[in-house]
This record gives sequence, structure tokens and C-alpha cells, in this order.
Amino acid sequence: MLIVTNNPKFNNLEYTNKYNVEFVDTDYLGILKNARDYIHKGYELLTHPLYGSVKPYETVYRTLILKEGKIISFTSLELIEEAIATASKFYAMNKNYKWTESILDDFQVVDKDLIDNTLARI
Repeated sequence: MLIVTNNPKFNNLEYTNKYNVEFVDTDYLGILKNARDYIHKGYELLTHPLYGSVKPYETVYRTLILKEGKIISFTSLELIEEAIATASKFYAMNKNYKWTESILDDFQVVDKDLIDNTLARI
């Protein structure tokens, strides 16, 4: 399993000792594109790229879980491409917005909680 994230709450020993975590210093859209690169290498999405009720313009953090495979998953590829297209449409809405530290922390907590619940079920 591979966790690709820009959420600092996953960049600690609690996760890096237990999972293969790739922390990427990028934005929401960058995480989607990074995951797409893995899908082209044969990885498959285990989480939907637009999971939860958090819209691409409502947060700056995204965490995705993938698993290594041997062939390209066209289902995963279609999902990630659609997510990139959707996020790109809405990205301009918050691209230059200056979120407060408190709000950024809230975004991190929501993303982490959603993924923690998913990890508990995998």
C-alpha cells in the first residue's frame, strides 16, 4: 500500500513506520497528478480521488491510498483523470486564497480522519 499525501499530519513516524508514505510538497491538484503518475506505473487506487464531501475548492489537502499492481488499471486511470478535470475547474476558486493556520489545521484533521477510517477498514 502507498499513501500519497500533501497533509503534514501523515508526515510522522506513526504513519511512516507502518505504511509506505510519500509526502509531496504540492497542492491538491499536484497530489492527483502524482497519483496519476503511479497509476501509469501500474498502481491502483484504493480510495476515490474525490472522496468525502470535501470539494476541491474547499481544501488544500488530499491524501490517496494506492496499491502496487502489474498492469494499468483503466478504472483507476479514468477516475483520476476525471478528478483532475473536476479539480482543475474549481482550482481557481481557492488557488490564491490565504487560509488561516487554524483553517489549514482543520483541513488537515478532516483529511486525516477520512483516511484513518479508510485505513481501519482496509
